[in-house]
Amino acid sequence: VGAAVAKVEARLGDGEAAPGTEAGAAAESRQSPPVDAGELQEATVRLREYLERVAGALGLEAAVSVRDEEEALVGSVDGGDMGIFIGRHGQTIDAVQYLANNVVFRGLQTRKRVVVDAEGYRQRRVEALHAMADRAVDEVLAGRSRHELKPMNPVERRIVHIYLQDRQGVETFSEGREPYRQVIVARSGNA
Repeated sequence: VGAAVAKVEARLGDGEAAPGTEAGAAAESRQSPPVDAGELQEATVRLREYLERVAGALGLEAAVSVRDEEEALVGSVDGGDMGIFIGRHGQTIDAVQYLANNVVFRGLQTRKRVVVDAEGYRQRRVEALHAMADRAVDEVLAGRSRHELKPMNPVERRIVHIYLQDRQGVETFSEGREPYRQVIVARSGNA
């Protein structure tokens, strides 16, 4: 059976960009609705129950914890082999996080970004992206005119762009179409 690549662009009913997309991330960063403590508590319970259901459906024995951080509601899943929860290249955990962002605050006025982590995967991934970006910068500064990083999702591309935004001698931009869109690290005009 063959497979085909599909591009899905999601918009909310009012034309607003969906969370988890570059446009959605930009829209979310501009919004800062008031936080209602009761609604935040309800969202915390929803996130915990959602992650427990997902872990159970995957046949995992896992402990779920949820903490409220300044910019996000963070749900952590910890247990035995979290590889199935994380998925290949983080695809499963990213999908779980995307769905959590859509269901946890549904019907509530309070809004916060939802982050789903498992066994510290998110921090390890950020460190790997930073190391990859550093290697690309080294190559560009050593004489290469540009370095194309492997394709990444919008969240990972944003991490690289932000990490390198103040780096002297290089600039970053994205090229390509999803799911093959990638960050380009290039020598800047003032290098």
